[in-house]
Amino acid sequence: MLPLPLVLLLGVFSLQVSTLPLQDTRVVVFQSARDTGDRLTRKPDIHFSDIGHHSMSKDEAYIKVDAQTKHQKIIGFGGAFTEAAAYIYSLLHPEQQKKVMDLYFGPDGLNYAMGRVHIGSCDFSLQSYNFDNVSGDFDLKNFDISHDRKWLLPFIKDALQTSKNPLKIYGTPWSPPDWMKGNGKMIGTSIPGLKQAPEYFKSWANYLSRFVTAYQEEGIPLWGLTVQNEAEAIVPWESCYFSPEDERDFVKNYLGPIMSSTHPDLNIMIYDHNKDHLVKWVKTVFSDPEAAQYIKGTAFHWYSGPQFENVLEAHELFPDKFLLATEACNCPGVNLDDWSRGESYGYDIIGDLNAFSVGWVDWNLLLDMRGGPNHLNNFCDACLLGDTQNQTIHIQPTYYYMGQISKFITPGSERINLVGTGDVSYVAALTPTNEIALVIMNQQNKSVPVTILDGDSAIKYTVPAHGITTFLYPARNST
Repeated sequence: MLPLPLVLLLGVFSLQVSTLPLQDTRVVVFQSARDTGDRLTRKPDIHFSDIGHHSMSKDEAYIKVDAQTKHQKIIGFGGAFTEAAAYIYSLLHPEQQKKVMDLYFGPDGLNYAMGRVHIGSCDFSLQSYNFDNVSGDFDLKNFDISHDRKWLLPFIKDALQTSKNPLKIYGTPWSPPDWMKGNGKMIGTSIPGLKQAPEYFKSWANYLSRFVTAYQEEGIPLWGLTVQNEAEAIVPWESCYFSPEDERDFVKNYLGPIMSSTHPDLNIMIYDHNKDHLVKWVKTVFSDPEAAQYIKGTAFHWYSGPQFENVLEAHELFPDKFLLATEACNCPGVNLDDWSRGESYGYDIIGDLNAFSVGWVDWNLLLDMRGGPNHLNNFCDACLLGDTQNQTIHIQPTYYYMGQISKFITPGSERINLVGTGDVSYVAALTPTNEIALVIMNQQNKSVPVTILDGDSAIKYTVPAHGITTFLYPARNST
């Protein structure tokens, strides 16, 4: 994604490529743009032509596609099944519920393939709760997930039934039961968060394993687990502090061995917090081979800023461990039809993918018109808002930016190399059906002419102001 000086791009442009030309190949175009009616709208097809004698203007963007150089395989995109989302969903009439499901998971939806669920309550729950509130029940004889049967489980099951993709759902704890914590409350945290005795560490690890088992018995197999949501956060809602060393030792001595016995295929992910301390965490945890053997990847959030260089460094340090963007949302509250909030999604997704993230998962799938419910009034925005009084669904701009990427860079796609110049953001992947999916985003107040170069062929297109455009075309065959 990093732009090249024009003189360097000219050198790339002049390289001889031993592949068949794309002349007359049809390119399918989808687009969303603020100042138009385009909302994931299919535009007229365009076609590649011979490069010929092409002059380059500094006012244009130029992107060279190198489909031979492949990077990470994409797992997918998705959002979070929170109790808040499930509750709003339950208040909608069946036709509106179907609309929500179709918008995300149906044949013409966003092609979502991932989901996140909180283990016990989070701020986007109607109240604090856990699954074993009997103090000192280290053997978890009273463990019971019946709380989730009211709203969450039906919501997730509807998504599983609707989805055209096998959904990879991962669980995340915000807080252990209050009796396991140093501060004696689920809200907030002491430092360290858990009571410092082996029986608490072991019981908490078994609690997480029991949750995976219980969901599996409900017909919801979990693909993954993050050890702790925002482990460094000191916040006025459910939380539990872990330092990198704390989390490393908890995984090494308790969670890893227990999960390898009970759920050996579960993808355990560390961190699940902002990009600012990402490198410190991967160095601390993955430098310990005993801990690293149990961990498949690192989860991260967007709230400390883009910091794509930290994501890239984490990949370069430990390329065998995947990176997954696991939470993002715009706050505070809801801004109806705020296009800049959509652009913030697009910019972060493209940057994270170019820094080797294998996917990107939104926060609440659905909220009410004020951005809740939230039992601590920590209201936020969402791609879909449910107006339960008028029984309508409001689609926010973030939905379209998610879709311009998630609909077309399908699970199993491999990110491919791009070099270019110009004030636009871009990413591309080779899909399992051997198509190039190229996304270009323009955040400027003016349209930007773009030339896309692939071998001896090129297409020209003008991406509108505050627009995002996706191009789909067959990959070239080697000669």
